[in-house]
Amino acid sequence: MEVFHTDEFGEWWDALSEDEQEDVARVVELLRGAGVLLNFPHSSALKSTNQPLRELRPRQGASPLRVIYAFDPHRDAVLLIGGDKGSDPRFYERVIPRAERIWKEYLDEQAKGLHEEKP
Repeated sequence: MEVFHTDEFGEWWDALSEDEQEDVARVVELLRGAGVLLNFPHSSALKSTNQPLRELRPRQGASPLRVIYAFDPHRDAVLLIGGDKGSDPRFYERVIPRAERIWKEYLDEQAKGLHEEKP
């Protein structure tokens, strides 16, 4: 299984501290290894969405950082966007609609063959 990321995720990643990047990288490696079998406390399905969105939780959920992701039709993971729910009491209310938009755009682009190259 491959793990891809969107530009939105990349921008968020670039703004993280080195320690935060290490925390996120650890949970992404768990995702790479376990794929769709990665469960709580590292990953869970998001509620309040009609899309198959999930969230990664660095440090087994002890971190306020979250990475919203989904599995594409090839069952590869796509990291859509990240955020800090600890500093935003309306985090899910704000991030879910944005993640849904990013996910739909990604799938449209994939259907047009724009994501065919593997890293």
